[in-house]
This record gives sequence, structure tokens and C-alpha cells, in this order.
Amino acid sequence: MYAAVVATKLFVVGAANPQTGLHYQHPSGDTVWQHTGPNNIRAFGCAVHPGSQQRVLYIAAGNGLHKSSDGGATWKVTTGWNITEVLSVSPDPRDPLRVYIGTPYGVFRTTDGCATWKECSQGLGARFVSLVLASPLNDREVYCATEDGAYISKDGADTWTRMGLSVGGVRTIAQHPRNPQILAAGTEDHGIYMSTNGGRWWTRREAGVDHLTFYAVTFDPNAPDVMYAGGYVTGIYKSTDAGQSWKRMNKGLNVLTFHTLAVDPRNSQRVYAGAYWGGVYRSENGGGEWTPLGPPDSQVWTLFIHP
Repeated sequence: MYAAVVATKLFVVGAANPQTGLHYQHPSGDTVWQHTGPNNIRAFGCAVHPGSQQRVLYIAAGNGLHKSSDGGATWKVTTGWNITEVLSVSPDPRDPLRVYIGTPYGVFRTTDGCATWKECSQGLGARFVSLVLASPLNDREVYCATEDGAYISKDGADTWTRMGLSVGGVRTIAQHPRNPQILAAGTEDHGIYMSTNGGRWWTRREAGVDHLTFYAVTFDPNAPDVMYAGGYVTGIYKSTDAGQSWKRMNKGLNVLTFHTLAVDPRNSQRVYAGAYWGGVYRSENGGGEWTPLGPPDSQVWTLFIHP
């Protein structure tokens, strides 16, 4: 499991303080975090290129996109001076040379393994892109979450079309792991929305939800009717009926603001949540109870579990 850490508020004079950047540990129960990549960068996102046996890694960071082709032994910034504040990274699951990144000023794409980059923002109404997601189910289909709504591209980000979601401030988009027509979106001030027809129409899912700002929504890859969501002072919500209704699952949580969630594909009972200034929490019983794992006092932006 990988955790992208933006910042940490723990600082002790004369002590070895926690580093920001990319951390990892084994999901089997190991509680020791290892650090890889450049020290003390603001890491917003992370990814492993599918099919690379964890050899090709990416870090979306404040100073650009970092890439390792040797399992994290060495790293290189692949973007130039004009591409910084990379907020998310999504490799194409079918093409080892194609990668998408989201930034505060648009979407960029490489088709040559990060040697060169091209801006691909045609059709976007707002350039602030919180998240970009290459569909694992449909070839060349890409989604992005922006300030003025949710967008879809069906030509590998050459052009974008605004989906039918009627609200802005979209912070995240998740796709059902088996049915590409089912999408979920978390928004800044409007709650959780879902679509069952590929994004043409959306419905707000608010049964049991007492909050409006959600940064993370995820499906259980083994049982997609099970979903988790979290955001600003929300704690963790869980749904067992495909988002129709939600229930808070906060036992053991010492913080309530979460930016990222991940379900272990090998064990659906093992769920991880990345907190603002609270590090990573893990549940071994499907969200029934949570245990802090560290890194201590860290702002965790993205969690990624390699299958």
C-alpha cells in the first residue's frame, strides 16, 4: 500500500521527524512505513502502472510528476518548469506509455512514457482539475473532477464533454469496478451523487448523510454494492446498498476529516482511510472499528493499494 503525504505538523528539535512524500507498507498487517522517492516533497497522488509488477511508480507532487522505472530505487521528475502542482496521476491500464495528470490549470497527457507532455484541456469549462481517472473498463475513456463539474473524454483526453451533473466543486469521481455505467462523485458543498447511465444523469444520494463536503468515494472491488465515503469533518460513511443509504462508521477515529479511502482487493474487510493531520487508519472489519497506523500527524492525500 502506498500513501502520498502532503505535509506533517510534527516537528521535534533534534529528532528524526517524519518525511513528506511517498510512503509504503505491506497490507498484510505490517505497521512499519518505508519512504521512497524524493525527501520532503508535497505528494498529492501516487500510482503504479498496471502490468509493471510494481516497477513503474508515479508521484504527483508540488514540483511535478516523479517517475521510477526500477521499483522506487531511483526517481526522475518528468515534467518541465511549466507543469507543477500535479494533483493526481492516472496511468492508462492498457498502454504502458500513456499517463494522464490533473493540475490546477488543466489536464496533461504523455503518450511516450513521460518523455514529453501535451496539455489536453479542450472542452473543459474550468481548468482546476482535482482528479483525473483513466477508466479501467473502457479503452481511452477518461474522467476528471473540476471546479465547475464532472467531465468525460472518450478519445483519450483529446476532447472533453461536461457530464450531466448539475453542481460544481467536484472533488472526486469513482467508477464501479464491473459496470462502467455506474459512477459516483464527491463534491465540495453538495454531497454525494451517483449516475447509473455513464454520467448523463445524476442523483444525489443523501439518505443517512449529514454532511455536504466529500473528498473521497470508493467501491469495494469485490462487492461493489459496498461503498465508503469521507470528507470534511464527516468521519467515514459506509453504504451496503450501492449508495442508496449511508451509515457513519466512526468507532476508533480520533479525527473526522478524510481525503482518501481504499479497500484491499485481497480482503474486503480491510479498509484504509487517509486523514487530514491524522495519518492512515485501518479497519479489519469493514469499517466497524478503526486503528491508527501513522505516519504520525500527517496529511494523507492519496492511498493506493496494488492488487
